[in-house]
Amino acid sequence: MSVATVTVASGLPSAGLGALATLMLFHEELNIYSFVGIIMLIGIVKKNAIMMIDFALETQRVHGTAPAEAIVEAALVRFRPIMMTTMAALVGTLPIALGLGAGGEAGLGEAVRHW
Repeated sequence: MSVATVTVASGLPSAGLGALATLMLFHEELNIYSFVGIIMLIGIVKKNAIMMIDFALETQRVHGTAPAEAIVEAALVRFRPIMMTTMAALVGTLPIALGLGAGGEAGLGEAVRHW
């Protein structure tokens, strides 16, 4: 197992725990919708970590930069693609969160309105 694999995997538990802590903070229960959201969150965190670490390793290999400098450059260069895919996922979940369209009768719109 490489250092990159461990680095990517090390961020996943904190994403899951943060999601569960947020559910507890807002007194929401863990249901099918929140479980799907947690799975999506972990997937997005994993994808973002892979994008950053892959870019940093390539920068180290090609340009011979130091690890700290390479990850800073990766954060600057990969910020836009990371934000674009994160926003696409967020906007894709808005209809069900607002109680619109198919599945709107689940009553999730009430949770958003009370927030």
